[in-house]
Amino acid sequence: MIFGFIAQFCYVGAQVTIASFFINYATENADFTDSQASKLLSYALITFTVSRFLGTVLSHFFQADFILLIYSTISIALTINVSIGYGRSAVIVLMSIYFFESLMFPTIFAMGTANLGRHTRRGAGILIMGVSGDAVFPPIQGVIADAHSTRISFLVPMIGFIVVLAYALFHWIKHGFKVRCVRSTVNNIIDVQPKLSHVSRPTDIVNHILRSTLISPVPKTYVREYTNGTVIITEYF
Repeated sequence: MIFGFIAQFCYVGAQVTIASFFINYATENADFTDSQASKLLSYALITFTVSRFLGTVLSHFFQADFILLIYSTISIALTINVSIGYGRSAVIVLMSIYFFESLMFPTIFAMGTANLGRHTRRGAGILIMGVSGDAVFPPIQGVIADAHSTRISFLVPMIGFIVVLAYALFHWIKHGFKVRCVRSTVNNIIDVQPKLSHVSRPTDIVNHILRSTLISPVPKTYVREYTNGTVIITEYF
């Protein structure tokens, strides 16, 4: 759980600092204007949203730790490319990072709170505190950007993705290198459905089931009304 908190802390910090320096990178490392860079940032956020839906589909076929392992590896490679690249192509690479970072927060949260039992609430609270990473990473990247360049400063979120990769790799190895999603199965299936070919009324169906399970039958109740009141007559099968 503590490792999960550290991974969540580093991921949130990397995500926020990428968004914080996106416009600076697009204007300094390419020939985009501020308004154009703002539009590109909105497109990147749309990519983030679309990827979240696609990732939900992938989670039905592959293990969460395996998906996190692949996504974090690609994010590291893309961040390195951003740090050494120039021009508009490097900005497009920066936008593509949003696609692969979209699933990290919910995946880390699900992995960190799995099998905690009665400590699930406490573990969830600790993992949510990982959002404090957004107060640590941007100032560090800002110092590096002022001392060197915005391009070089993107090595800071790369470190965050490396920590996420380490957490995913640890979890993946610990659970046996599983790739495909493991679903619960039932080994023994018992057919308890009674044969109801000779019954038609709902009361007969209920009584047939109760007879097969050695439970007292349901009484058949008739209601007769008289002038002096109601008389209920009960008849058993």
